Amino acid sequence: MPVNKYNIYIICKNEEIFMEKSRKLHETYKSKICHIQWIPAEYLTLTQCNRSMLKKLKTLYNTKQKSIIRKLGCIAAHRKALLAIYSNQTNNNLILEEDAVLTTKLPNPPKESCYMGGWIVPKQISKTGKVVIDVKLKRGMNKIGYETFKIITTHSLFIQSHQQATELLDMTIQPEKLKPYDIFLAEQEYFKTFYYPSIFVQESHKSDIDDKGADVNYYRTLNYGLDNQMNKSRGSKKRKTRKRNTRRRINSRRARSARNN
Repeated sequence: MPVNKYNIYIICKNEEIFMEKSRKLHETYKSKICHIQWIPAEYLTLTQCNRSMLKKLKTLYNTKQKSIIRKLGCIAAHRKALLAIYSNQTNNNLILEEDAVLTTKLPNPPKESCYMGGWIVPKQISKTGKVVIDVKLKRGMNKIGYETFKIITTHSLFIQSHQQATELLDMTIQPEKLKPYDIFLAEQEYFKTFYYPSIFVQESHKSDIDDKGADVNYYRTLNYGLDNQMNKSRGSKKRKTRKRNTRRRINSRRARSARNN
């Protein structure tokens, strides 16, 4: 009978960080964990001989070279994690990035591959922050409604079998060009489900990949960013109301001035 325990692969920059994260997880969830393995983060170096590497990423024309290299490094690190899963032939695989922090009790391994945390955004990502996403959620597994929203960020991915990990590895190698890993997964609709509430969020820190501020990614991934979305929506409504009232006061003053003249 297969063992229903997690095999955890942690992507991080050094062994000291890995040992600390591994220790915390093992101390609390020893009965749910079979194996924890370090996946060294990938820091690519741009030289005069490999500048063509910059063309491997599909991104906006004005994306900085430094950002492109970091995003390619993220893809390379996840490839290493997928390769480790293939080599170990493990199931119930949980791939965590260095900034992934547990926010609630670790559940038993889900029965299918899923996001264990992330950021819910509109189907058209450019509308993020401009529209409110209405998502009906239940505790546990939820289907991703790709017709209205998608999930991005890759700090906590659950891949149920080593066969699926191998399939995903092949998908990241075959294309001549690849979008940033989280966008690629969302556009391919690779994961069909996500676990709610989010098990992992991105801890408060300045991102190594996109240079975002210390708390930005934390609030984006806390409850999949839905609480933050509502606060932004309320703030936007208040700003619109203030602007409307200001315009009314200005028009009223102009009308009075015109009558007096």
